[in-house]
Amino acid sequence: MPEPVIHWSLADIGFMSRALELARSGLGHTMPNPSVGCVLVQDGLIVGEGRTQAGGRPHGEAIALAMAGLKASGSLAYVTLEPCAHDSMRGPACSTSLVEAGIGDVTISVLDPDPRTRGLGVARLESAGIGVRLGLLAEQGQQQIAGFEKRLRTGFPWVHVGRDDGTFDAVMGNLQATDLAAYLADAGANGVMRLCLLPGSAAAVQAVALSLVDSYD
Repeated sequence: MPEPVIHWSLADIGFMSRALELARSGLGHTMPNPSVGCVLVQDGLIVGEGRTQAGGRPHGEAIALAMAGLKASGSLAYVTLEPCAHDSMRGPACSTSLVEAGIGDVTISVLDPDPRTRGLGVARLESAGIGVRLGLLAEQGQQQIAGFEKRLRTGFPWVHVGRDDGTFDAVMGNLQATDLAAYLADAGANGVMRLCLLPGSAAAVQAVALSLVDSYD
């Protein structure tokens, strides 16, 4: 596993900032998968970029690779989340796709908390001779996947009390269940990562009383 890099160039920061911007644009639209941004750079210029699409597929890496075409070979990849290591019926593992495209090096903001990938995506890249750097804008990267990480860890989505800014998988005003904890568990089981409770609503009041709120406006 690569050690986090301490010093980053302004170019590195700029390209990862763009990847994070792409990822943020997908929040609220990609459940059950996290929104991941990917930027491919060749000779200092972006040749491909993308983020996870509606419904969770294709992943950001696949969109960026398709945009770059042949220019992907030898390019540098900046990815907000460790490229996945597991194939599914909906698409191949992104770590495999990056290897097959001939990517030169990969810079990752944060590791994937999903046990199907955590560390395995990096290992696959490194075993193919691809250089991997880890930890660029990691605090921002972790914030982007907070809902995904919490759902994996607890079964509950990230609960926010405040206005709906369009980045939530679900918004709740009137209380739709007498047992809010059971409702949250069901929402998590159905892929919800980020849930917004409108201020002053019965759901928000109960969530506060039960200490189930993760953030506020």
